[in-house]
Amino acid sequence: MRPTVTRAATLAATLALLGGGAMSRPAPARAAAPTQVSLPGTFDTAIGCSGTWQPACSQAEMTLAADGRWKASLNLPAGTWSYKIALNNSWTVNYGAGGAPGGTNITITVPTGGEQVSFVYDPDTHVVTDSSAMPVVTSTGDWQTSAGCTTTWSATCANTTMTDPNGTGVSTWSTTAIPAGSWNTKVTLGQSWNTNYGAGGAANGANIPFTVPADGDTTTFSYNEATHLETVVSNAGPTAPLNTLGALYTSSATTFRLWSPDSSNVTVSIGGTSYPMSATTLPGYSGVYQAVVSGNLLDQDYQFAVNGVAVPDPYAQMVVPNTTQGVVVDTAAVTPTDGAWDPRPALVNRTDAVVYELSVHDYTVDPSSGVDAAKRGKFLGLVENGTTYDGVSTGIDHLKQLGVTAVQIMPSFDFGSTVPNWGYDPVDYNVPEEQYSQFTAPEDRIREFKDMVNAFHKNGIRVIMDVVYNHTYTKSVFGNITGKYYTATDLSGTGDSIDDGNPMVSQMIQDSLEHWVRDYNVDGFRFDLAGVHYYDNVYQWANYLQTTYADRDLMMYGEPWNGGASDPNEPQKVRYGNMPALSPVHFGAFNGVYRDAIRGGTNDNVLGYMGNNGNPSAIAFGMTGSPTDADSTATVSNLWTPAFAVNPEQTMNYASIHDNLNLYDKITYSGAAGGATGAAGAIDKLAVGTILTSQGVPIIAEGDEFLRSKVVNGDYATAMNSYDAPDTVNAIHWGDMITNASVVSYYRDAIALRKATASLRLTTWSAVKNQIATQVSGSVVVAEISSNPAAPTTYDTVVVVNPTAGAYNVTLPAGTWTKVLNAGGATSATGNSCDPQAVTVFTTG
Repeated sequence: MRPTVTRAATLAATLALLGGGAMSRPAPARAAAPTQVSLPGTFDTAIGCSGTWQPACSQAEMTLAADGRWKASLNLPAGTWSYKIALNNSWTVNYGAGGAPGGTNITITVPTGGEQVSFVYDPDTHVVTDSSAMPVVTSTGDWQTSAGCTTTWSATCANTTMTDPNGTGVSTWSTTAIPAGSWNTKVTLGQSWNTNYGAGGAANGANIPFTVPADGDTTTFSYNEATHLETVVSNAGPTAPLNTLGALYTSSATTFRLWSPDSSNVTVSIGGTSYPMSATTLPGYSGVYQAVVSGNLLDQDYQFAVNGVAVPDPYAQMVVPNTTQGVVVDTAAVTPTDGAWDPRPALVNRTDAVVYELSVHDYTVDPSSGVDAAKRGKFLGLVENGTTYDGVSTGIDHLKQLGVTAVQIMPSFDFGSTVPNWGYDPVDYNVPEEQYSQFTAPEDRIREFKDMVNAFHKNGIRVIMDVVYNHTYTKSVFGNITGKYYTATDLSGTGDSIDDGNPMVSQMIQDSLEHWVRDYNVDGFRFDLAGVHYYDNVYQWANYLQTTYADRDLMMYGEPWNGGASDPNEPQKVRYGNMPALSPVHFGAFNGVYRDAIRGGTNDNVLGYMGNNGNPSAIAFGMTGSPTDADSTATVSNLWTPAFAVNPEQTMNYASIHDNLNLYDKITYSGAAGGATGAAGAIDKLAVGTILTSQGVPIIAEGDEFLRSKVVNGDYATAMNSYDAPDTVNAIHWGDMITNASVVSYYRDAIALRKATASLRLTTWSAVKNQIATQVSGSVVVAEISSNPAAPTTYDTVVVVNPTAGAYNVTLPAGTWTKVLNAGGATSATGNSCDPQAVTVFTTG
């Protein structure tokens, strides 16, 4: 089931941190690439400097390596020392612990007898790592000379040093220098072969084989400090072989694999025969049992059992519905109907995206959608072109006219409940939901989902999957395999939260994500209750996908909260305060703080700022993209800080989503009336206008653009949590688009303005700090924005958000200004008057 979760109370307390309403001024410019990097510290005299803390001492200077990082190795005597990073031989720009500008000193301890300490500085994150706490990690192998090392299998070659700049316990290194071919690797610690790890994380273990498919491919080495596992991924895009569990098909034999950490009594049954499974060694995995069954088993059912009890395959790519049986398929080999993938729509910057959330079922199930009866509420119903209602475009054609760039599709992998239900109760993470399919044959179901993705791409729209890896339908889904899939304390509010703290569960989630990217060509993921997950695991998943599929520009983001539970490991979980550490892998968060500031409580009858009641300073801050105080990937001690985005792409801005009262119902529940042309319509446009003119990535919930209501016969209680409500409540009624045409037109205009205005889509921390000035005047918020980093205070866009019932006259900077958006939508007018209950935008140039 989908529980009702009250999140506003937890987040609302943070709004008080935002303070008053004075004009915010640009921060100092971000430092240019350094010409020199040094290590001033208390050890400087020990290495031959004239004194301690000498940023210009030549003996403390680092060397720029071919991989873009600065490196140094210093012979230090025993003792406890402190140091920092200084740029360009001065203290003007320096970095301390966690890469913080002017941050605290970094402390190291050198054991008795002294040692050589290696330092690595990353100019992108400003984080410096040293080998005093963790020995130098080196990826070695028969390929090292191609990376500039003098010999192969060299434990001392600095060129192949692996680093862990975010302190996740996973060190990585990437290169494009290894030529095509088959190679071997191992990992060494401390620049010596005394400590080394091979296949399966075994000390002094066997070499780890890997293949580079083509010259120039990116090869990434990762070493997990806790498990000692080294993994290698060479970027061959969608043709890269998956080294996973489940049923791995070939025409001559199928390999069946299952994780069973508690029992060796594991079997697989197929074609009436039961086969015992034996323990096997698989790099990156543990506790795996395997059986290889000869013959062409395509489309045959199979059944795993542990201790004689039938269990599902957590890696199944197709299943017999409503059973624990899997089906042997080769998902990668099934091509779209057109025979190939169409090019995916370009995404230059993630802040260029405009995301639209929808349900496969709800969006087209009503006859008013105009979709063919057989496709209503199905995958292909979402992409049927030419559909109309009373002469007005519906479905995907409506999305194109609206101008959205991506759809966020609510859960569409196999779930336990029956439709109508939103599907937040997963059973099989790698199988398209059969209730959304027109077909029963496995290959037809696979192709159907691929055809949907392909059709969205043909129509210029990317596909983001809403994924629910935080819990399952019930504990019986995986519980008969092992209880290790689940947390001891329920964190999801459903009684069956997943424990990705177990490395094999974390690996399962990563493998599932790759399945959808590799085999179904999706463009990103929205993580339901991402706050159940450890942020270092999320970093690992995102880093793997962004590296392996670097050409995809994947979008990944989630809810930085759990199901309302107390979590003893909360500091290690996805929260706002940990989002800076996830910025290097482009992982963002739903900005619930900004949502609550705009609309008020999710289910109460009190309007927030959109009803001229709330904290305008919180709006001013949210409009700048909720930036962190420092341009740093260091985590923030306040886990619920509203200042969490290192880059504006990290804040997903929304006023409404599937949970709780949708936007129009929140407005009418709070007492506003008058429909599209009255106060209710004006408040709706004010809310979404604020979202669409804020820095970050906007998300629109299905139907909000035509004042969708889920209230039937005055029943707001059902509308507050309608996850399993009937179609009379949840189905999109396309006649609303005609009734409320003026609101639809406003959404289109505001989206078009955003897409045409670079200043509304800034991409860096320094840009939002330097190129935006905000001012609060009573309840009115004014943002002056420059799109030009070379002229950060020469503003070319002014946004005025006026929630009051009276017009507001804004003082515009010098120049010739044109009013381009007002309460009615797109306009072209002079003057400085701003409509009441509206967002007004002025541009110049």
